[in-house]
Amino acid sequence: MNTILVVEDDESVAELVKTVLEGERFEVVTAPSAEAAKELIKIKPADLAIVDIILPGQGGMDLILELHALRPDLTIVLTSGKIDMSKATFKVLAHQFGVVSILPKPFTIDELLATVRDALAEGARP
Repeated sequence: MNTILVVEDDESVAELVKTVLEGERFEVVTAPSAEAAKELIKIKPADLAIVDIILPGQGGMDLILELHALRPDLTIVLTSGKIDMSKATFKVLAHQFGVVSILPKPFTIDELLATVRDALAEGARP
C-alpha cells in the first residue's frame, strides 16, 4: 500500500484529498505546514508527497528541497491555486527540485487520481 503525505494548509482541501485517496486504498497522512511535514516524514515514510506551494511559515518550494534532501527517492507533486504554474520556466525549475507533476487548483477528483497514479508510476521507474 502506497503512503501519501498531503501538505495542505486548507483543512477542507486536505480532508477532501485524504478521503478520496483513502477511498482508492492509499494510506494518507496530512500536514498543515512545512514544519509538520518534515516531522511526519521522519516518522512515517511516504512514497509520494502532494505539496501546496503556498504554506504558512516556510513555503512549499523550500519544503520540497528539504524533503528531497531527507528522502531523495520521494516522489513529489506540487499544487497551488495562487501561482501560474503553467509557465515553462516554473515547470523546469520545479522539476529540477524533484517535482514529477504539477496539479493546479481547483482540480477534479479524476485529475487528482490520475496525477497521483502517474506520479507513483513515475517514481517507481529506475
